[in-house]
Amino acid sequence: MRKFNVIIFLVVLLAFTGCEKQESMTWVQEDNDTVTYKVSDELGDINVNARFFSVYEYIEPTDINKDDVKWVGVNAKKPVGRPLKVGFSQMELNNDWRIYENNSIFQEAQELGIEIVYRDAKSSIEKQSQDIIDLIAEDIDYLIVAPRQFFGLEEAFAAAAAAKVPVILIDRTANGQAGIDYVTCIMGDFLEVGRRAAQILQQQFPNQRICVFQISGTVGSSTSSYLSEGFHSISDELGWEVITVDGNFDRAGSIKPIEEVLMSDRNKIDAVFAHIDDSAIAAIQVMRSVGLTPGSNIGSGEIPIVSMGGYKDAMKAIIAGDMLATIECSPRFGPILFHFINRLEESERIRSRIVMPGKTYDITNAQYYITTEGY
Repeated sequence: MRKFNVIIFLVVLLAFTGCEKQESMTWVQEDNDTVTYKVSDELGDINVNARFFSVYEYIEPTDINKDDVKWVGVNAKKPVGRPLKVGFSQMELNNDWRIYENNSIFQEAQELGIEIVYRDAKSSIEKQSQDIIDLIAEDIDYLIVAPRQFFGLEEAFAAAAAAKVPVILIDRTANGQAGIDYVTCIMGDFLEVGRRAAQILQQQFPNQRICVFQISGTVGSSTSSYLSEGFHSISDELGWEVITVDGNFDRAGSIKPIEEVLMSDRNKIDAVFAHIDDSAIAAIQVMRSVGLTPGSNIGSGEIPIVSMGGYKDAMKAIIAGDMLATIECSPRFGPILFHFINRLEESERIRSRIVMPGKTYDITNAQYYITTEGY
């Protein structure tokens, strides 16, 4: 056994306060250091609504030519006398979205009796590449990868192909060819989300040329590239100016770049488009500190904010009047992911691009969904 094995503990706790309640799970990665991650809120079954996602019905993606979507199958593992063994390479755990994504996958795996072998790349594409190679050495049946960046995993994917380990990408894509380097990519249609964000702002500024402050996610990631491309497909036609900084999908890390722009260009910014709710919440905080007012009352000088995510914090900000809208990007991958792995195990073929649907939350519905779908 290797010295530094990764151990995952999925602990389901029952709190007795008049009735049984399932709390958040905890998982531990042990290598050169020991880090314990857990969600502080009591989650219960976080996948209960996700099991009814319409993603089980095909949604045609707009971020890929429909003729490029392939039907892909694998040699089903069908292990006898042991559970299915799935490797999971996570890019990082720097926000609630990632933590919920982990919990969704671990919870569903536990429900189905599937063994998970886990690695956290800790925001390093180099470490993620090595993590994948290490996971392959663990004799896994499938490999789930949440890619840190688009480029940088080519060697790891080649190792997976050589070992005949099917790769499934989640929430981002990476450099490679469907059907060869990976089986499928399951994620939102971020090109469409970027367009939707621009259209929401367009409704607030009809027939106006405005300046939008775009707080990007990680530069170099497929998610941010698609979001920006979708947004620009609308904003460029409208003649909008777009000022962009890298927020790195990180609430604390995005504060300084947001502050620098708001201090230097505060008099020209009309609206904000954030690639993740973390950066939108950071923008609200920074706006107030520099004397700007977030909100949807354009006539009184308020600055509307549109984001992607679906956080409870964002929904609270919408209800309070500080944000205009957030477009759902669900982290609840567990049911969808294992639904399609099961189909592969049944020797079926699946499409090489699977779209996760996403609602738009605004003042008309945020209060309704905050308890059932926010995270």
